[in-house]
Amino acid sequence: MNFIPRQHLEIDNYIKFVDEILHKCDKGIEYCKICPNEFVCTELEKDDFGLNNSTISEVLTAIQYALSKVPGYLNLEKRNDLRVHIKNYINESPVHERRIWEDSILDLLLDDKLANPSYKPRIKIGEVRTLLTYNSKISFSTYLKCLYLENKDTLTNITFNLPPEITSNCTKIVNQYIQAKHLDISIPPGTDYIKYCLEKNVPEIIRRCDLNETGLAAALCYYAVFTKSPIPENIAITGGLDTQGRTLPADSLDGKIETVLRELHFIDKIICPAGSSFSIHAPENVKIIEVRNLEQTIDIVFKNNFTI
Repeated sequence: MNFIPRQHLEIDNYIKFVDEILHKCDKGIEYCKICPNEFVCTELEKDDFGLNNSTISEVLTAIQYALSKVPGYLNLEKRNDLRVHIKNYINESPVHERRIWEDSILDLLLDDKLANPSYKPRIKIGEVRTLLTYNSKISFSTYLKCLYLENKDTLTNITFNLPPEITSNCTKIVNQYIQAKHLDISIPPGTDYIKYCLEKNVPEIIRRCDLNETGLAAALCYYAVFTKSPIPENIAITGGLDTQGRTLPADSLDGKIETVLRELHFIDKIICPAGSSFSIHAPENVKIIEVRNLEQTIDIVFKNNFTI
């Protein structure tokens, strides 16, 4: 299957979706043949943007929805660029609608979430944002969760479970770490009630990702659940683990870093396996931290030990 623009909404690449809409609109708009008083963008009809039609009102509705779903702070340069760009199309909307769009879309770019550098999503124990790549081409982020369920059948249908070969290795490595460190933690007798899941209802996309690259994030979430330690919300993580707890290099790291820089301005630490190849120069406020194994990752995430 080909990756279509509408799927950016499904994988939380909201800014990418907005940028693609604006790019198509920039190629030209014209008067609607059915409603002469309204402009349309015929270019949007050539791709699947999930729009019922391509009138300016429909386009602005899609942009408003996408911006409302952006998970956190957008830097000033990007907000200003979007504000100017979107304003051009607000001016092409029906006159009686323009004030409404200005009070909704443009105000979104100035609200306490998108315009607040200190905004962070709420911390949840056993949950971390991980980075994946679809078909080795389209990178995106999603939350990975570790759940300890009293009833192993109670898993919501909006989640996608990780393959057992990945999860069994994660739990084994973490259990060995807990035992080796003599931590006073009660390890569960079995893994039947431990579920790892990605908070996405897009299994056709997830299945075309290398899910081995969730291994490090899954192990971190499992450790967090049984130590009751929250994972900081300013961290994104990618990469797998071998059977000895050593990290495995991540692929398509440039695309994953670009996703963070474009969509996730509240992330200031990207944790990836040592030896992963990337060429992107991250800004000073974003640290790319290379780790060699699970133990080093735990020290960095939960003890803020960056000297190992």
